[in-house]
Amino acid sequence: MTAFARNATKLDVEHERLTIAHGDVTDAAAVEAAVPGHDAVLCAIGAPALVRTTVRTDGTRNIVAAMEDAGVHRLVCQSSLGVGDSLAAPMPLYVKLVFPVVLRRAFADHEGQEQVIRQSKLDWTIIRPTKMADGERTGVYRRGFTDTKERIKVKISRADVADFMLQQLTDDSYLRAAPWVSY
Repeated sequence: MTAFARNATKLDVEHERLTIAHGDVTDAAAVEAAVPGHDAVLCAIGAPALVRTTVRTDGTRNIVAAMEDAGVHRLVCQSSLGVGDSLAAPMPLYVKLVFPVVLRRAFADHEGQEQVIRQSKLDWTIIRPTKMADGERTGVYRRGFTDTKERIKVKISRADVADFMLQQLTDDSYLRAAPWVSY
């Protein structure tokens, strides 16, 4: 397993089978060097919510190109609830009104990211979590699509989002789909 990060010093984890690669996801050559030899890619590109950026879109474009060149087919990517058709999910009204306005720059970048993924030839799953917060992995959360009638909670732990993303490596239930994940 390789963890590719722009600031590898922030990764506070060690394991005998973990390699930490320092690099910028917008550097196509760095991404291309990191992908070969892997079975899948988990993508969780972060950027400040209120800053206009295309790091998610550009970085994902580099990841997809590197995966296609290396013959790596499985991509699981973290996006956000409220992007695309997920705004129709049953969430509190203030979330439906506030998120698209306050997070419009981040959502625009997520939209571009999702478009790159959907246009690829990869076996992809886009994960759309609610607001992520620090917390323990519980393994107890809901997932699905906008057709659910039950209201979605606003927060989920990063650990539970990671848990759900990892499950997608061996579960094809959401192949070429974009489920939300929440409590």
